[in-house]
Amino acid sequence: MVVSVEFYGAQRALTRTHEVKVPLLENGRVRDVAKYVSSLYPDLPLDEENFLVTVNNKVSTLNHILNYNDKIAFLPHIGGG
Repeated sequence: MVVSVEFYGAQRALTRTHEVKVPLLENGRVRDVAKYVSSLYPDLPLDEENFLVTVNNKVSTLNHILNYNDKIAFLPHIGGG
């Protein structure tokens, strides 16, 4: 099965792409995708506490079981003050 990870803003600049396809075994989870993406882009900050996960544009979790062609995004938290 294959899923997609979409990159936005600074992530897109760092990865130099807007999307990467990720091969995944059946019953793969978002957590597995995060590990795979981290191995491709070690400078990409994907620490659990630093981002919000979306699957098909809906807020999700790292334990979410993925389906074929799902689209995942790891959106950094935006802070202000």
